Amino acid sequence: MSAYPRELFGESITPELEALVRDVAARLLDGPSAAHATLRDQLASARLSRITLTGAGLFADISLPAVVRTVVPADMIGGEVVLNVEGLDAPAGSLVKVKDGRLDFIEIYTYGNAGWPDQPRVLSFGESIPLPIAVAAS
Repeated sequence: MSAYPRELFGESITPELEALVRDVAARLLDGPSAAHATLRDQLASARLSRITLTGAGLFADISLPAVVRTVVPADMIGGEVVLNVEGLDAPAGSLVKVKDGRLDFIEIYTYGNAGWPDQPRVLSFGESIPLPIAVAAS
């Protein structure tokens, strides 16, 4: 068994793991507001700078170009995408963090006792709740 946490950078992030994080992120940002659309645009220009495997899930740090349109409110965390992953004894959950109006990270975590696999195989996605964004009154 590998020691945790373990950090993956660049080519050590497999295409399958990157695709999973991007799929979860897209579901977390699939809301109706202009801010959701801006965050989806950020995701399209993002790269995953690091994935930290924790043994109970992962954190995927997001790097964006220096200049991107930002969102208000500037700091948010939430959303939920349920994942059914081979080998887990319960579904996994996820969330997205926005800091200073920019995507910051995606977290995927287990609810059960079984450890998160280094190369997860998603069997299905459950309910998705996009990041809740309060729309400012005009």
